Amino acid sequence: MKNWFKLLFVCAVSVFAFSACSKDEDEISLSQELVTGTWDVVWVEEDGETLDLPKGYIYMTLTEGGNYRTVMFGDSYSGTYRISGNTVIGTTRDPITEYYRFTSLDGNKVTINYSNSTGDKMKFRVEKR
Repeated sequence: MKNWFKLLFVCAVSVFAFSACSKDEDEISLSQELVTGTWDVVWVEEDGETLDLPKGYIYMTLTEGGNYRTVMFGDSYSGTYRISGNTVIGTTRDPITEYYRFTSLDGNKVTINYSNSTGDKMKFRVEKR
């Protein structure tokens, strides 16, 4: 009987521990309302190198109509986007396909794993204006 209570206690603690974890990326479901607006990149990681950025240096604006524009290092490009689960999929006019996978979401602060059809991969922390 004593072992039964130990097992029950361990199971209860395990259930509590796993349910108390924050949302993981598979649970994030994006909506048009959530992604519409301007997002400032405040931190970037590429090839193990990290860089803090001032707001407004790199940003992306997504419209309700499915268009987006990215300004980066003084250059800009634009295209169209759609939402699939926790990912914003954009296609530039070049055309390059971009994948912005939202991996954590805390109010207006988001962590994004970025990749594109040319092989670039980065991790961003962004804040919605």
